[in-house]
Amino acid sequence: MDNFLPLTYLRSVEELRCGATTLKDHPGRKINYLWELIVNLKEDLEVDLKKMGSGVRGKIHSSAVIYAPENVLIEAGAEIEACAVLDARSGPIYIGKNTIIRPQSYLRGPLSIGPECRIGGEVTHSIFHGYSNKAHYGFIGHSYIGEWVNLGAGTTNSNLKNNYGTVKVIVHGKEVDSGQQFLGCFIGDYAKTGIGTLINTGAVIGVGANVLGGRVTPKHVPDFTWKDEERYRLKDFLVAAGSMMQRRGVKLDTATTEKIKQGYKQSAKF
Repeated sequence: MDNFLPLTYLRSVEELRCGATTLKDHPGRKINYLWELIVNLKEDLEVDLKKMGSGVRGKIHSSAVIYAPENVLIEAGAEIEACAVLDARSGPIYIGKNTIIRPQSYLRGPLSIGPECRIGGEVTHSIFHGYSNKAHYGFIGHSYIGEWVNLGAGTTNSNLKNNYGTVKVIVHGKEVDSGQQFLGCFIGDYAKTGIGTLINTGAVIGVGANVLGGRVTPKHVPDFTWKDEERYRLKDFLVAAGSMMQRRGVKLDTATTEKIKQGYKQSAKF
């Protein structure tokens, strides 16, 4: 399970998003590392959309453009706003319930965006769990984003090294060569980036991390990091998380609070 941190502090491996659904819904799917869910995203989405169908079940502005609409599923309650472009020619695109795609966004498949997200700018070949925000300009590509994440305006990740070599990822303290030329970042639940954040190729940003903007991140930002080296005080984190969730009409309940406390305690070991 350590191979899937920080995305498995608050959920089981079976609850990791795989295609448009979860690993639990892909019983034959075995993974060793998180990036395999990105590498095989096109195939996983094709399996899901074959079962779930395609089409627009939400709202789409008349000026929005969809390339290869047969490869797109927009769930009920989702909204595609003016001049957004969804390009599914390279792979399917899934937009979850009640997610809003902001005006002039460019989304290129394969791409899986969970429910209740707010998406703007450019996003390609990535997975977003629910309730996460990338509402402004910036690029996210070949990346895996957890739940309740907020990416500040201008947040951009690198998904290709300058030497075109394979991307290495820090997995529980050790560098592992992914074998992938294109690979972005992995961001844990409740993490936040400040405006103008530039995310390193293959970076891992931990659960609840608060990343300062205006610079390049290190390859690994520990869980519950506050600013640079400080650790986010649990009490303060829970207050901020509760306020964020309340804005979406969701209460930080006792069960979720206990999961966070357990994750906070467990993360201190790494």
